[in-house]
Amino acid sequence: MQFFGRLVNTLSGVTNLFSNPFRVKEVAVADYTSSDRVREEGQLILFQNTPNHTWDCVLVNPRSPQSGFRLFQLGLEADALVNFQQYSSQLLPFYESSPQVLHTEVLQHLTDLIRNHPSWSVAHLAVELGIRECFHHSRVISSLERMQWLA
Repeated sequence: MQFFGRLVNTLSGVTNLFSNPFRVKEVAVADYTSSDRVREEGQLILFQNTPNHTWDCVLVNPRSPQSGFRLFQLGLEADALVNFQQYSSQLLPFYESSPQVLHTEVLQHLTDLIRNHPSWSVAHLAVELGIRECFHHSRVISSLERMQWLA
């Protein structure tokens, strides 16, 4: 009986992996040529993906503009706009300062942190991420200075 319980849990986890709307996925930017650009902030673009009836947030790879990372794919415009705003205010210092961030696993960790800790500053995120180059970005430095001033 325990075997079947573990099997069900495993299948449930695999299904969730593929149905998670916040799963970071590498994409070709060309796949979005027929989609409307709803918002754009730096390398971050929110598309209305009409064929799929979704709102897709794509981070265009600054080192390879024909490729990118889909950060989320949501069905409701309001949810997509809120998440896009949150990502656009936090992601810039990371993708600008370190090529390490431009990997699916690292971006997944970073976007999970942003969603799970919406009150964290970019300095908090940088400390948790632990990528040293990020500490040289002016927005992270400014955030650290504000934290020291408040202490």
